[in-house]
Amino acid sequence: LSMESSKLYEQSKLSIAHHLGMSSYYEVVFTYNATYAFNLISRSLIKTGKLKQWDRVLLSKVDHHANIVPWQILAEEYGILLEWIDLNPDGTIDYNDLEKKIQWISVISITGASNVTGEVLDVERVSKIIQKQKVKPLWIMDGSQRFPHMETNMVKYSIDIFVATGHKVMSDTGIGFFAAKKELLQELIPAFCWGGAINSVTTEEYTNAGLPFRHEPGTPHIAWAVSLLSSMKYIESIGGFSAIEEYEKELVEYVLWKIKVLPVGVRLLGSHIAKNRLWVFSFAFDNHHPNDIAEVLADNNICVRSGHHCAEPLHMSLGIRGSLRMSLYLYNTKSDIDRFFEVIVKVL
Repeated sequence: LSMESSKLYEQSKLSIAHHLGMSSYYEVVFTYNATYAFNLISRSLIKTGKLKQWDRVLLSKVDHHANIVPWQILAEEYGILLEWIDLNPDGTIDYNDLEKKIQWISVISITGASNVTGEVLDVERVSKIIQKQKVKPLWIMDGSQRFPHMETNMVKYSIDIFVATGHKVMSDTGIGFFAAKKELLQELIPAFCWGGAINSVTTEEYTNAGLPFRHEPGTPHIAWAVSLLSSMKYIESIGGFSAIEEYEKELVEYVLWKIKVLPVGVRLLGSHIAKNRLWVFSFAFDNHHPNDIAEVLADNNICVRSGHHCAEPLHMSLGIRGSLRMSLYLYNTKSDIDRFFEVIVKVL
């Protein structure tokens, strides 16, 4: 039973490694979620000496709090400096500002796709900007929103660390991961250490384990990892992420067409161009609170989220306190979208 469990655990990692263009399950570390992963990574960078006082970390105002607060804590405790990429008026990333501010940066940590605007990061453009630097910063990508929708080849784009969570891709909650090249994972000193993450212990000292156990202290998340493996197998059975992208494109275009029926006083956050976004749509209202609209939608059996979506800097940049988010995935249909807009129009 233990051998079979280990095999499934490794297969789950291998399915993720394959999705990211990596070669070995040794290059995937399981965590509780993406938030936990960012805390582990940021602490490991400090412990290893890759981040020191006065070093600069570049973030964007579109990022989720999970990719903001751990760095703010390091700024408080260790004196690292935070730089912020500005946004365009529609809430999308200003790449010219990114290029201007990336000089003398030690780490750039940025989302691969916004959980509010649905904006897809121009990975190729960012990669080229980073490669032009005399001293290349460590590139960390928050792939939580990007991971369920498309392939992201870490090797092709020289992404150093990729972070994501499992529940976005239909697994159980409680499983996330980060991926990196074996050399980097071996170099990083673990933020926490006990259980299988160590090789030996004496009364005087302990020694860290090698890969793949180095960054996974304690009993592993076996059942959750198998849940994630099941999700990945299901996606492969329906044609893989290319099939999801094709279906997503159709629904995104349909939503952007349906937006035309909305009355004055409703604003879609982010780009109105289908190729620049995922099927995540957030709306701001001039004369209504998004929570009120969400309650009415809930009464009509339509599940949305309202508030700042753990992205307050983005909402503040847009001059609003919150928004209403409609999130679609491969189980949604055009009839779901029709029902959403039917109720929204009726309410307003």
